[in-house]
Amino acid sequence: MNRDPALPGLLHDLNNIFQTLVDAADLLSEDPRWQPISAAILRSVERGRRVTMSLQAGRAPRVPFQIILDNAIAFVEDAMLAARGPVIRFTCQVEAALELPGSWDWERVLINLFHNAMRAMPQGGEIQVEARRSGPGVRILVRDTGSGIPAEILDRLFEPGVSTKNARGRTAGGLGLQVVESIVREHGGSVSAANRADSPGAEFTITLSSPAGARPAHA
Repeated sequence: MNRDPALPGLLHDLNNIFQTLVDAADLLSEDPRWQPISAAILRSVERGRRVTMSLQAGRAPRVPFQIILDNAIAFVEDAMLAARGPVIRFTCQVEAALELPGSWDWERVLINLFHNAMRAMPQGGEIQVEARRSGPGVRILVRDTGSGIPAEILDRLFEPGVSTKNARGRTAGGLGLQVVESIVREHGGSVSAANRADSPGAEFTITLSSPAGARPAHA
C-alpha cells in the first residue's frame, strides 16, 4: 500500500496535540467538578489515537462488533455530555462473537448514523441497534424514535448535496450519510433508509453480503 510521505510527520504532530490534551485533562481531573469532562477528553484522545493507528495500518484487523458499538456509543454520550443535550437511550442486540474489519471505519458509520438520529430527537429518545449474521454476511439495523425522513428525499438520501429539514425538525442527508454510504460500499456492502412501519422514526439497514465483510470471531 502506498502511503503519503508526509504522513509520519503529520502523525507526529497529531501525537503532540494529543499529549497537550492529555495534560489539560489531567489538570481538570484534580477538580471533582470537572472530572467527567476530563474523562470525556481522555476518551476522545484515545479515539484520535485509534484513527492515527488506522492510518498507519496496512490490512485492517478484525474487531468484535460489540467493541465497535460500545466505542461509538461512548463517543455520542461524550458529545451529549459536552453539549448538555437531551438524553438519548440505546437499546442493542448484537449476535455474540461477530467481527468486522476496520474498526474505525465502522465506528464512523455508527457515529454518523447516531448523530443523524439525534438531530431527529431534539427532546431525547431511543436509538435501537441490531447486528446479526445473515447467510455468509451480516445485517446491521439502526432505528430511532424521531420524526422520520421526508418522503420527497427518501430515495435520494445518500446522494451528494441532498440535505433538508422537514416541518418536524429532522435534518436528513448531508455529508454524514454520504460518509456512511461511501464506507459501507468500500467494504462491499450496501445501505438503505426507510421510515419505520411500526412507529414514528427512521431505520437504516446495512448489509454485507460476503465473508470478506463479516465473520464470527475465532472462525
